[in-house]
Amino acid sequence: MNLSPQEIMRRLLAWYPNKNLYRRPSSKSQNQIISVYPPESPCPVFSHEEWYADDWEPPFIEFDPERSFFEQWRELQSKSPVVSLLSHLQENAEFCHDVEGLKNCYLVFDSLNTQDTYYSTRLYNCKSCVDVYWVMDSELLYECVYVFSGYNCRYSFNCEQVSDSAFLFNCRNVKNSFMCSNLRNKSYCVNNQQLSKEEYEAFMAKMDLSSAETVAHYKKEFKALMKQTPIPKNFLKNCEAVTGNYLKNCQNVRQGLECFDLKDAENVFQCAEGKDITNAFMCNDRVEHCYNCVATGIGVYQVRNCVYTWKSANMEYCYLCIDSQDCFGCIGLRNKQYYIFNKPYSKEEYFKKRDEIVNIMKERGEYDQFFPMELSPFRYEDTIAFDFFKSEKGDSQPIRTIPQELAFYEKHGIPLPTKSFQERYRDRLRWMDTSFEEKEGTFYAHPEEKNIVGRDEYEENFY
Repeated sequence: MNLSPQEIMRRLLAWYPNKNLYRRPSSKSQNQIISVYPPESPCPVFSHEEWYADDWEPPFIEFDPERSFFEQWRELQSKSPVVSLLSHLQENAEFCHDVEGLKNCYLVFDSLNTQDTYYSTRLYNCKSCVDVYWVMDSELLYECVYVFSGYNCRYSFNCEQVSDSAFLFNCRNVKNSFMCSNLRNKSYCVNNQQLSKEEYEAFMAKMDLSSAETVAHYKKEFKALMKQTPIPKNFLKNCEAVTGNYLKNCQNVRQGLECFDLKDAENVFQCAEGKDITNAFMCNDRVEHCYNCVATGIGVYQVRNCVYTWKSANMEYCYLCIDSQDCFGCIGLRNKQYYIFNKPYSKEEYFKKRDEIVNIMKERGEYDQFFPMELSPFRYEDTIAFDFFKSEKGDSQPIRTIPQELAFYEKHGIPLPTKSFQERYRDRLRWMDTSFEEKEGTFYAHPEEKNIVGRDEYEENFY
């Protein structure tokens, strides 16, 4: 089956939930738990403590050469417990998924070492942020996207080392500024015009960003500013021989998006610190020889067609396997080697059986095809695939607030949101113009209405 890079990515993204959590009973204790798996998911779901306990063993099945591999994997899936949420070293962050080192957080996804943060995705080393996406080493941000080393900023996009500002686009080392773009090493600017400190403070004293009407007005102005700002077709930093967008320290990467520290990769999204990676989403931290994988990393080698597999090597068609080696078609293993469909084998038996299964899969045209989307245990509308690819199904949700969030709005003079968390999340994604529609040989280009210029001309347009 020959699939386009776009369809391959869609199938990968359909295995990563990123915005909805469910109350459901634990399949082990029947106690109520919070989970990314909806009640109708085919797999048993354990709480974090239950899944990591040593009082149970993963079930196994025998391989049947007369049946489809994926049909048998689905049978194993219906028996194999999974952990309700992926989290580690958390404190008061029960409603968060794929996170580590969180404290006092709510509805935070794909994040590390973050505290006092709500309704946000992909944060690293952050504090006191609300409604942000792809932010590192920052504090006191609201509605910011792709910001690094920011402090006390709101409504800003694609900025580094910025502080005490609002409505900044593509700025570096900027502070105390408002409605500016392409600035470098500036302070006290409004609409890209240099003001004195006194003039700037007088202007901001008249600004009421606690007013929903005022913010709505300036959001429209900011959108127009971003369209008019001269920018390159792609935002690249320290890159060589690459195609894609938002890439840093990459070499020989084709069709990459939001990646850094990569070498020899193709069709990759949100991947970092690895080499020899093809068709992958969110594969990070010492990843080598990786193909058709989702959220797989932290020291992995030779992994193919895997989901949520970490600290492992020589793994194929595995889901939620940790600290394991030489496993094929397994689910929910820890510290295992030479397993097929969760059944242990001797080293010699393992490689003989594995080769047998691979040959049968090749004859059926199954081998090296990623898991079919119908095997994903998540609702499609809960996954990141729903956000990036066209879908006729809507998912309007009620607007909910928590006391900590309300306190943040009141303290910093921010109007209450008028959209659900899910809708706000998709709005933030649109800021990055992430597109998987094929255009001019790559599908990570800015929309045509942007003021695209050549890179040399772009470098001359800093104010």
